[in-house]
Amino acid sequence: MRKCICLYKGVRYGKIYFLYKIMGKTLYITVMFVVPFIMTVIPLSCKRDVTKIRDGARDYISRADTTSNVRILLIDRAAKITLAVNGRYQILGSLSNIIDQGIKLDKTTVYIENGRIYIGDRSYYNSELRIKNLEDSGIEVNTVLYRGDIRILQQIDKKFSVIEETEIENFVAGVIGCEMPNAWEEEALRSQAVAIRTYVESKRKAKKNESYHLDKSELAYKGMLGETAKSRKIIQDTAGIVMTYNGEIFSAYFHSTCGGHTEDVNLVFGKEKLPPLAGVKCGYCNNSKYYNWKVNIEKSAIVHKLKKVNGRISGIISVKAINPGPGNHGSEVEIAGANGKERMNANGFRLLVGPNNLYSTAFTAKNNGNSISFSGKGWGHGVGLCQYGAQTMAKKGFNWREILEHYYPKSELMRMY
Repeated sequence: MRKCICLYKGVRYGKIYFLYKIMGKTLYITVMFVVPFIMTVIPLSCKRDVTKIRDGARDYISRADTTSNVRILLIDRAAKITLAVNGRYQILGSLSNIIDQGIKLDKTTVYIENGRIYIGDRSYYNSELRIKNLEDSGIEVNTVLYRGDIRILQQIDKKFSVIEETEIENFVAGVIGCEMPNAWEEEALRSQAVAIRTYVESKRKAKKNESYHLDKSELAYKGMLGETAKSRKIIQDTAGIVMTYNGEIFSAYFHSTCGGHTEDVNLVFGKEKLPPLAGVKCGYCNNSKYYNWKVNIEKSAIVHKLKKVNGRISGIISVKAINPGPGNHGSEVEIAGANGKERMNANGFRLLVGPNNLYSTAFTAKNNGNSISFSGKGWGHGVGLCQYGAQTMAKKGFNWREILEHYYPKSELMRMY
């Protein structure tokens, strides 16, 4: 019995010794080989999500321009507008001197009379006025709230222009909420924010010495109405980041739906060829209802609008998009009429007829007697970021940097501030 017990103990201790040796070797292998491997692989697996964002000085802006404000033309050649400020405000003259102030400005009318700017029953003998809200409640112009300062600049014939001057990030936050649905994927919204900021900064460079940098009609913008908590977060996440090519900021165009392939900026806008805006295969926007479309437009309506730029066009026989680019958007439109054939820029034709009537220039057209039937693809000019494509890419797991790399190839991200 004792011998059996000893034999049992020997077997038991032998197993323990054997297990100890195995565990020791396992630990040795883990420390010497597995851990270094993990430490190497983990950073590599994260590199896909780490994009270098180069810091850059604002060398493209005059050194005298130390502000980060953008000037937007809200209204041109207005005869009158309504204005209101729900909070403390100041009115400044052209020399930035305070000429009036108050606790609140109830809705009133602004107009020009005898060379004076009237705000309600008060008049100011100034060529320009700046209305500044001292709180954060915005300034209301024709029922729309704007966060920035509002400038009133006299023109001839009792007309005036209305310009908002606001910090760039405030403007981007207002635009993004109007350009993309707030419910869309955050990565799509981030890519849109960077595209908007890049476009705006390119305009600041090009028009730095002019009274305004861009027209409100260039982008979807409704002041503070486009701002949400989500859009503010998106702006904070991407603050100061723009795209460049060879160190220069470019006009980062964007549109709703490309229809399968984005377009070359040279063919659409006559701009210098640029790799980030040369056009790429999309393949992500076929869920847009504007991917394929058909519309019927009365000939008389087309002629009426064309006469604003070309009085010779009448009796339309046919409309044809010609010289298509890689995205199949025509660079020109040929209109055959009773007086012969006329050509014009295709995107100009689309905007003249109405971008909500003729969705893109990637179309074929058929004469239907009193009307022209258009069959086409996409919505917008087709250059740069395809918004529906960006949304689908985000849903598929692409991050905002990868979305921008796809639609603006060879571009580089730069942090301006």
